[in-house]
Amino acid sequence: MTLKDKPLTANTDAIDAISKALALARVAMIVVHGGGSFGHYWSVQYDMHTKPARYDSRGVSLVHESMVALNQIVVNAMIRAGMNPYGIAPLAFMSGAKPNPLKITHLRAMAGSNVTPVTFGDVIHVENTEYSILSGDALMTHLAKALRPSKIIFATNVDGIYKDMDSKELVREVDLAAAQRINFSRAAVADVTGGMQRKITEAFKIASCGMDVLMVNGLRPERIIQAMEGRITMGTIVKGKRRRK
Repeated sequence: MTLKDKPLTANTDAIDAISKALALARVAMIVVHGGGSFGHYWSVQYDMHTKPARYDSRGVSLVHESMVALNQIVVNAMIRAGMNPYGIAPLAFMSGAKPNPLKITHLRAMAGSNVTPVTFGDVIHVENTEYSILSGDALMTHLAKALRPSKIIFATNVDGIYKDMDSKELVREVDLAAAQRINFSRAAVADVTGGMQRKITEAFKIASCGMDVLMVNGLRPERIIQAMEGRITMGTIVKGKRRRK
């Protein structure tokens, strides 16, 4: 989504390519994107985290507005591709730090009406003078638990989960039990901001609720479409925990 070594710089080529691919999918979807070199840049500058606290008001403003700016870049790319996106800040369906199930159902209704909700990681007001960072990855978990979609796809900047970064051996499929045998801390170094580790953590939270999660390389947009169609030629499937009958 962004060029992480260049503050406040979008990877417009990747955004355009993904938007064009999604426009061909012709299925109801909700899109979630992270902050990359936009929100992450300012949250580091102002030492802001996921723990609710009384953060610098200037930092709160800069993080949020940078995310709105990135969302506009994404939304406009999707419009050019022929989609009907609708940018939504997460505070619209959150009650403090907790998701509001009733508000989230509006996203499902919108997606079913040929409008694509596009939400994003952001800084949100929790209560009184406290704010916190809510990542796009955590939003995926909130939305998945509330809506239980048919497909849950994380698009990353690598092919999926690696056993380690030295061998680059891809884990094609993993369940909650097998996860104990994989050194995910080494896999996480694929993303300098720790973003891959966060995605893995949230993917397993979703899988613990009985839903499969597909992790593919978003720099190869055709793989996102293949995942939507239920086939993965390159990527990782995190298998959801199956309930006993």
